[in-house]
Amino acid sequence: MGPLAIYAITAGGIFTVLLLIRAFSLLASCGHFFSLIVSQHLTLPFVIRRHRFLGPWTRAGVFLYLSYTATNIFLVFFKIKSLAGAGRRAGELALINLIFPLSTLHLSYLADLMGIRWDTCRKIHRATGWMAVALLSFHIIVAAQASDFTFPLREEQNLFTMLAAIALGVLALHSIPWFRQWSYEIFLRCHQSLTGLFVYGVWQHLPSQSHSSKIYLLIALGIFTLTFLLELVTLLYRNGLFAGRGAPRAIVSFSASNSPEEGSVVNAVHVRVILPRPVKFEAGQYINLWIPSISLWSWTQTHPFTVTSWSKSRQDIVELLVRPRNGLNADLLRYASVGAESSISFLALFTGPHGVSEEVSQYESILVVASGSGIAVVIPYLKKMIYGYNTCTSQVRRLHLVWQVESVDMMTPALALINNLLKDDIMDDGYILHISIYVRDGLKQNGLPFGQHKRVYFYQEVPNYRNIISLEASGDQIERLPNTWDEQGRMLVMVSATNDLRDHIRKIVREYVHQGVKLSELEYQPRND
Repeated sequence: MGPLAIYAITAGGIFTVLLLIRAFSLLASCGHFFSLIVSQHLTLPFVIRRHRFLGPWTRAGVFLYLSYTATNIFLVFFKIKSLAGAGRRAGELALINLIFPLSTLHLSYLADLMGIRWDTCRKIHRATGWMAVALLSFHIIVAAQASDFTFPLREEQNLFTMLAAIALGVLALHSIPWFRQWSYEIFLRCHQSLTGLFVYGVWQHLPSQSHSSKIYLLIALGIFTLTFLLELVTLLYRNGLFAGRGAPRAIVSFSASNSPEEGSVVNAVHVRVILPRPVKFEAGQYINLWIPSISLWSWTQTHPFTVTSWSKSRQDIVELLVRPRNGLNADLLRYASVGAESSISFLALFTGPHGVSEEVSQYESILVVASGSGIAVVIPYLKKMIYGYNTCTSQVRRLHLVWQVESVDMMTPALALINNLLKDDIMDDGYILHISIYVRDGLKQNGLPFGQHKRVYFYQEVPNYRNIISLEASGDQIERLPNTWDEQGRMLVMVSATNDLRDHIRKIVREYVHQGVKLSELEYQPRND
């Protein structure tokens, strides 16, 4: 190659790189515009609304599901000349789809590896699982028809085929939401056991000459082994292996209120987990906690808890706020009488931190909506945003927390956390945090201000979210210097609330997307009571 050719290639390469840099900068400048279009027309509006066993499905979700289904149907029949060939293709395609569902023991760890939300990972797991069920059902029907529905179980291969088919059918029925709501721990262990039985039956069913099908299954099992080992090593390291400080300890205390009808009622359980090694927790993340000595069956249960503490640096003590419901939460109540005046210490293990933290530093105004126990996940975000304002590391200039609770007693456990937020929000008398607490009953006066600077208001009514979002989106609540140009920044609406409330807010936010309003539904969402 001559010097002129080298010069031409170098000059052309530099020219191409400059063009690519310019193209990327143009795309970045248009990124906000495209995100507005996608939010307003694809990710926010529902095609199928929320029902008991179905939905909600957004336009983007329906498009992705239909595209995924159409792709699999196309691949089943592409260049296939017989129904038997389509059945064999469907069986192989089902094994490919099963690579994702079989790749991990816990979805939370896989979601962390992929950098996606747990709910997104669960949707992918569910979609690929049901697609595999549909493809394998087609494979079984075609194979049975080809053999004139004769299936002698005396043959060992047919016996394992029947075993895999039964396990698959029970898995499909077992995935109905009712089973998860009845007892999630039992559901999870049964789901994992049936999956192992299904994989064993499929492996024995595959003929020895079917190398490609076995490769797909080996890939899934190889990924499963790798993620399991990584999760195990992380678990042992973060729980103090070779740290010389022992295992984690869970310090449990209780918040109770006195009721004339029921006497002393426990409203919340406070858990402080002492870690053998400091761990960095981002706002909104959670841990899975295992406390084997609480009850007879607690050694079989782990439970996710949102971390309410936040720090810029690593933490060696994390705080959890637990609302007694069922499972491990309810088992803790057995110790309420013992620890009413003090705290109780338990040996514990944990995994995490899990979850994706929402980036909040680039927004000027942030509206935080929580209902009931949803306050636990928004507290660390508020701490982080106040810290960013105090250290001038974020653009946040106004925070408004709207919290809906059923009664005054239910908000008592979180009042100490809210008071700490108000104490932190004193930089240069900025007072960017404003709190509106809506109580369904128990207040003697409506619109009651609280505190010296009247930053907290109590209401006994249902909040008008349309008016609240409209007022916050206008930017009129932010003090601006007169006679100076001050461009209004973007607004974020963060929600940790019940299903109906989230759907209502989503519908309202869609009307203000063109004003730079973004909706973020956090990792933890309280269930409808």
